[in-house]
Parts: sequence; C-alpha cells; structure tokens
Amino acid sequence: MTRRRLISAGAVVLVISAALGWLVLYSSALGVNTIEVRGAQVLSTATVTDVLAIQPGTPLARVDLAAAEASLENVTQIESASVSRDWPGTLVVQLIERSPIAAVDVNGTTWLLDRFGVLFAQVSALPQGIVVLQVERPGPDDRATSAGIEVIQALAPAIRSILVRIRAPSLTQIELELTDGRTVLWGDADNSVRKSQILAGLLAGGVVGTAYDVSSPTSAVVR
Repeated sequence: MTRRRLISAGAVVLVISAALGWLVLYSSALGVNTIEVRGAQVLSTATVTDVLAIQPGTPLARVDLAAAEASLENVTQIESASVSRDWPGTLVVQLIERSPIAAVDVNGTTWLLDRFGVLFAQVSALPQGIVVLQVERPGPDDRATSAGIEVIQALAPAIRSILVRIRAPSLTQIELELTDGRTVLWGDADNSVRKSQILAGLLAGGVVGTAYDVSSPTSAVVR
C-alpha cells in the first residue's frame, strides 16, 4: 500500500472513531430513554427517577453510575442500590429496600427499623407481625438496639408469632412480653438461639407459668 493510501486510510479511521465517539458521548441517539427499576416494593418508579435527576436523552455513557448509586442510597428506605447500563438507551436500577424487623417509639411517634437498626419509616399503626422494641436510644449505633435485633432474629417462628414486645433497658436485662401477658427474662443476647430453643420447648410442652427465665440456658426457671 502506498504512503498516500495509508494516510487516506488513517484519516478515514480517525473520522470514523471521532464519529463513534461523538455518537456515544454526546448524541442523544444513545441517550437515556428508559429507567428500569427492579426490586422496588414500596418506592415508585417516579420517586426513584426524581432522585436520580437524570434528564431524558443524557448520553448513557456519560451517566456517573457510582454517583447515581450514592444518591439512591441516601434515601432512607433504600438499603442498597446498583445502577447499570443496558444499551442502547436503558438505565437499570436494582434496589434492595429496607425491611422492618421491629418498631420503636421516638417522641411519641412509631418508626420501623431494619436489621441494621436504621429507622426508615414513620407509621401510624403497627404492621401485622412487627414487634415493639423498647430501647432508650434506638439506632444503628446503639448497642441495646443491636442486642434486641439479635434476639428477634434468633427466635423460633412459634415464639415470634406470640411476641408483642422486647424491652432492652440494658445489654444484660433483655425481656420479652408475649401476647397473653407472660414475660420472659432473656438476659443478654448471648446464646439467643439456644435460649429460643429452650423457651419453645417449655411452651410446646405445656409448662404453665406467667414468667420464664432463660437468661441461663442451662437452668431455665418458670414461675
């Protein structure tokens, strides 16, 4: 190939590369025309779209995915978010919303909190199956909150179904209140799975009492 032809071929390649670069980075032909939201149970697509604040036609290649994920994760109801591109013009948003594990009272209002202790939704009525967690300072950095959540997660389904309230005035004084007014002294959150097994056995075996003490798993007491 002659030198002139090589130069011409190189020029063509440069022109094509520049055109492709412009098409991908600046043209609305490969811009965002759809935002697909997956995993949302409570939040609407409109809410997610408003949070992202990405204008239709914005070149898909220029969308800052990390920034988009960060903006979504600033929404209290969202536990985690993943944003990806689906060419030619779709932005895919995969959400994991926070799920309530308990409810807490904050200055007379009821808040739902998730497995990490994050308060994420204020409610006027307690949802079915959600227990009340009583702690002095509910939140993700509160050790009593974490201990209460650990106990809830360890409970057998038969116990959770009759659980009304967990009180955790301190890390070592956790107490359960059941639907019929019976109480269970739990102690600390250590050995919670074993304590749950012991309590479930006592209840299933018809051991009658108004107060159960499983704070020491090796020597449960019924009064």
